[in-house]
Amino acid sequence: MIKVEVTKEFTLGRFDEIKNIKRIGRSEIGRLYVGDVFECNNDLCEYLLGNNRINSAVVKVIEVIPEFKDEHKEKVVEEEKPKKSTKKKSSKK
Repeated sequence: MIKVEVTKEFTLGRFDEIKNIKRIGRSEIGRLYVGDVFECNNDLCEYLLGNNRINSAVVKVIEVIPEFKDEHKEKVVEEEKPKKSTKKKSSKK
């Protein structure tokens, strides 16, 4: 996730993809105002930074929040214990 701040007022069709919106002024769904801060994914961030059809950046990046996945955790592997022999010895006396 990437935390960004709005630099130009705009409307966003992908409004449902943003998280943790901190509003400065009015609160209108689908519209973001200068000074609003929110978190979004990398794809949406690139779009808002100018990779759009009008080539206009409307946000600036404040913070990149690293995402941790469970795959990176070390897995504990149990060591195999030697098996005990189950052979019975005959005891003739």
